[in-house]
Amino acid sequence: MKQSFRALLLTACATFAITASGNVLAAEEKAETTTDKAVAEKPAEPQKDYTIIKIGGEELKNSEVMESWKNLFPGGSAPDFNSFDENIRQNVLRGLVSERLIYNEAIKSGYDKNEEVKKQIALVSKQVVMKNFMENKAKNLISDEDMKAAYAEKVAAAKGQEEVKARHILVPTEEEAKKLAEQLKKGGDFEKLAKEKSSDKGSGANGGELGWFTKEKMVPEFAEAAFKLKKGESSEPVKSEFGWHIIQVEDRRPLQIASFDDMKEILKGELANKSVQKYIESLLKKADIKYFAADGKEKPFSTSLSPAAGKGADKAKDKKSDAN
Repeated sequence: MKQSFRALLLTACATFAITASGNVLAAEEKAETTTDKAVAEKPAEPQKDYTIIKIGGEELKNSEVMESWKNLFPGGSAPDFNSFDENIRQNVLRGLVSERLIYNEAIKSGYDKNEEVKKQIALVSKQVVMKNFMENKAKNLISDEDMKAAYAEKVAAAKGQEEVKARHILVPTEEEAKKLAEQLKKGGDFEKLAKEKSSDKGSGANGGELGWFTKEKMVPEFAEAAFKLKKGESSEPVKSEFGWHIIQVEDRRPLQIASFDDMKEILKGELANKSVQKYIESLLKKADIKYFAADGKEKPFSTSLSPAAGKGADKAKDKKSDAN
């Protein structure tokens, strides 16, 4: 995703000063130490907002600076702004002041009245409104009872299922896989061979380690071969869309399900997606939607968001075309 002009401007200003300071990590560590001492000595009080910069007749509030600073660090990882030295803080402030000045110049030049700019503003405004509406809607669509019911379904579905812990070595050709299988039969070290030979560099660096997985987590050919093996056994060469595998099963066990508390956020995300999809489908079904071809003829239109339903609409369209 491309960074906005604002992010680029502020990041450039902050980065320049941070680089000049020599060590950001040291500054962050200093911030943590300072914060720890403050907490130990006295409970922190909410900071009152104040005017940090005046630009002519305009004011820039400290709260605006803090919000912009946080936005430079996605995921809520922003270090304490006040832990950095004055040089860094002023560089960030210069970025925000520059933004204000550029905006003022743009307004003076009439860019806010430019038709293309107005379209872009309307689009961004619509996206922000929808995003906030749907985030709030998703919260209201999910209850604790829904999550508990979804968890119970997962527990029930897990009964009788098994998972294996395995390693693999992936190579491009059957010939290479056969050579590896022979080496293993003669006592070759699986982990060592995986590190040396596997074209799957991610797992290869860890001796072919794949961890625990269930059948549906792997491509069918790989899964079938892995789940036929007993603990400690290695497979013959197995072909998949990725190449040729030699699989070694280290352990087997009944499928382990995490506790409800550990899965709460995952369940919330899954249910939010389903609930939002149902809500959008309900809006589509209620709406009077007509779909037309370039020649003006009406075409079938699916109100379902599932891919299968879309394909069904395409088939219906094709049949209608054939009939005509």
